[in-house]
This record gives sequence, C-alpha cells and structure tokens, in this order.
Amino acid sequence: MSDAVAAIGAIITIDGTPIEEARDISGPEFSTDEVDVTSHDSPGFGEEVLPTIKRWGNVSFPMAGVAGAPGQAALAAAWEARTIHAFVQTLTNGVIYTYSGFVSRIGSSAAVGDVNMFDVTIRPSQAPTIDWG
Repeated sequence: MSDAVAAIGAIITIDGTPIEEARDISGPEFSTDEVDVTSHDSPGFGEEVLPTIKRWGNVSFPMAGVAGAPGQAALAAAWEARTIHAFVQTLTNGVIYTYSGFVSRIGSSAAVGDVNMFDVTIRPSQAPTIDWG
C-alpha cells in the first residue's frame, strides 16, 4: 500500500498570512542550465556538457476571489508595491518550501458557471529552502 498523502490541505502564506482559497499550487520547479563544452578532441567524439545556473522557476496557483480576505489583499498590495515578501508553502506530506519573492502576475476571470477566479504567479527572488519533513 502506498504511503502517499493527498495534497488537499496544502497552505501557502505571504508574510505569515495564509492565502485564502488557493487551489492547485504549482512550483517551485528546480532545474539547471547547461553549457555545451564539446570540442574536436572530446572523448569518443561525444557531447560534453557542464551544469551552470540553477533555476527555481515560478510558483503559480488559481484562487477563488473572496472579498476582504487578508491573504488575497496582501497579494494585491505586494503586486502594487513591487516589493519582496516572505512566502512559505506547507505541503500535506510535511515538505515545506520557504522563499522570498515578488508577485509578478494576478489575472482575473469571471466564467459563466464558475466563481470569480484569480491566477497568481510568484517569482522567487532567491533559491527556496526545502525542509523535506
């Protein structure tokens, strides 16, 4: 039997304030750029690469808009101010991401047959720390 844990119940905060009604949270996504260092005398005439810049991508999620919600108001204020804030993502399996970042996007939609939604993108400004629980 699997020891996996359902993701429902994950929390994301801005400066310690929970962001209400966050749905599918994506990111951060860790990757490494590479540089091709292949030369005419590479062993076996094969490709040679080296790792360079580490990247952590964006964090994004849709959220149902709730009037007067403190976490959502904090996101809007952070976007308006273009300032760096503290974010913490706590997953239900015990993994915790902690990072500083800025709100780079808040998009809205009002689809017929749905609630008022916002799509949020946060850009970490430095490498997130990971507590694997």
